[in-house]
Amino acid sequence: MDILIVDDDIPTGLYLKHIVSQVQGVTVVGVASSGFEALRIAGEHKPQVVFLDVDMPEMNGLEVARRMAEWQRDIFFIFATAYPNYAMQAFELYSFDYILKPFDKERIKKTLRKLNNQLTSQPFPAAKPKETISIQAHGKTYLLKPEEILYVESSRAKIIIKTLTDKHCIKGSLHTWEQQLEPYGFVPSHRSYRVNIHQIEQIGYFGRTFEILLKSGDKVPLSRRYVKELRKMLSDRQK
Repeated sequence: MDILIVDDDIPTGLYLKHIVSQVQGVTVVGVASSGFEALRIAGEHKPQVVFLDVDMPEMNGLEVARRMAEWQRDIFFIFATAYPNYAMQAFELYSFDYILKPFDKERIKKTLRKLNNQLTSQPFPAAKPKETISIQAHGKTYLLKPEEILYVESSRAKIIIKTLTDKHCIKGSLHTWEQQLEPYGFVPSHRSYRVNIHQIEQIGYFGRTFEILLKSGDKVPLSRRYVKELRKMLSDRQK
């Protein structure tokens, strides 16, 4: 049973990892400290269970759960938090349990054993994100493979999609595309860009600004606000 742990307090996340790792049959695929990092790891590893803190900056645990549930139906959430008032909303989002802090080790282990037994006795195939994305451009329909998309750019109320071999300009919002591409490892590098983390060659400082150099040779702007988190994501992928 693969588990992802999400808590903006890193020591708490590591403590949870220590507890759940003691349960037989459990593998921790990652410990995320933000909602965006959690979506990236979930997109790569497809965990069956996600431990989620509710109160996190930028994207709270309930929103993270909603986004994950959109593209992976066979997923269970265990909300581990100090806030009991979110319980009703949590259970509407396929929540298997709602555990309050401070944590009771035995309660957590009991929950995991129960869930593991349920998954083992009633196996079901993993739901996968769509392998292609359909777009309408230049009067034609194109089927794009997410892994071949380099980046998506918002420009003057239009979306520019740059692939390994082509560039498409279509109507749409960056927010909509962000939701579609998050499961495939697309992350924000700038308020107008979402870049494929698998296509990043390096982060560089050119002149007075940061840029991302892609494996294709293309360059994408990188805002200072995203530098630290993106470097951490790239470092985590190399471990």
